[in-house]
Amino acid sequence: MGWVKKGLVFCPDGNQWWSRKYAMYPSPVYIPEENCIRVFYGTVDSEFYGRTSYVDLNPDNPGEIIHINDKYVLDLGTMGTFDDCGVTPASIVKNDDRYFLYYSGFCRSHKSPYHIFSGLSISQNARDFEKFSNVPVLDRTNLEYFDRAGQSVIYDNGVYKTWYVSGVRWEKLNTNLFVNKDMPVHIIRFATSSDGISWQSVDNPCIDFQSEDEFGFGRPWVYKDNDLYKMYYSIRSRTKPYKMGYAESLNGRDWERKDESVDLQVSQEGWDSEMICYGAVINVKNRNFMFYNGNNHGETGFGYAEYIA
Repeated sequence: MGWVKKGLVFCPDGNQWWSRKYAMYPSPVYIPEENCIRVFYGTVDSEFYGRTSYVDLNPDNPGEIIHINDKYVLDLGTMGTFDDCGVTPASIVKNDDRYFLYYSGFCRSHKSPYHIFSGLSISQNARDFEKFSNVPVLDRTNLEYFDRAGQSVIYDNGVYKTWYVSGVRWEKLNTNLFVNKDMPVHIIRFATSSDGISWQSVDNPCIDFQSEDEFGFGRPWVYKDNDLYKMYYSIRSRTKPYKMGYAESLNGRDWERKDESVDLQVSQEGWDSEMICYGAVINVKNRNFMFYNGNNHGETGFGYAEYIA
C-alpha cells in the first residue's frame, strides 16, 4: 500500500509567548527508557523568532500525545551569534550515553533575508540540552557562504554521516507563488565526521535539480534499510508548492532520484491540502512512521503517516 496518512498530531495553541504558531521540521527519536517517540519541532513567537521544543507520543499509537513540553529546550543565541534570530531542529542521533541534537541557526541580514548555519546541542537525557558552541559546526565555505543547515545525521559503522541543505546563491523570483521575491537556491550535499563535530564535506551535490522549475530542497532525512540508504526530502519549485521527493543510494554519496515512487500527496482539504514537506522517518517496534509538515511550511502543525507494506 505504501504511506497511509494518519492525520494531524500537534499544532501549538498559541498560549505560550515563545510559541504562537508553527511546529516546523518534526525531528523524531525513540526513547526506549521512557517508551515514547520524542518529536522535536521549531516554533515562533509573535516577532517570528524561533525556538525548539518537543512533544512525546505513544509509540504504539503516534497520534496520541502523552506529554507536551511547556518550555523550550533551545533558545536564541547571544546577540551577534549565528543563531540569535532562531533555532529549529534538524535531526537527533544517540551515540553511547549522549544525544546530539543538530539544529539550524538563523541570523537575519540587512541585504539578504537571512543566513542559516548548523549548530549542535548535547544532552544526557534528550530533555535538557546545552549548546556545544557559539559558532556553527557547519560554517560558511567558499561554495556555501550563506546556508549550510538542515542536517540529517546518522552514526554508521563508527562514522558520523550527514546530508544537508547547501545554499549556492540567491535568486529573485517572479512567479505565481513568488512575487518579486529573493529566494535561496539549495542543493543537498554530503559530509562525514569522526566525532560529529568537525565535518569534511564533498563538493559534488548528492541531490541536484531535474528540471528548470526546481530551485531548492528542504531538510533531507536519511536512514539505512539494511545496506541501502534511503532519503526523503522536500522539493521546492518556482510554480508549485513543496512536495516530497525520494532517492536511494548504495554508498551515501551517489543517489538515484525516485520521486515518482512517493505516494504521500496533499489531501483534498484540511491542514495538509496545499503542501507536504520536511518528512522524517523513524522505525519503532518494526513499524515505519513519517512525521511531516503541511500547509505554509508547518504553520498548521505536524502529522504522521505509517508505511503499510
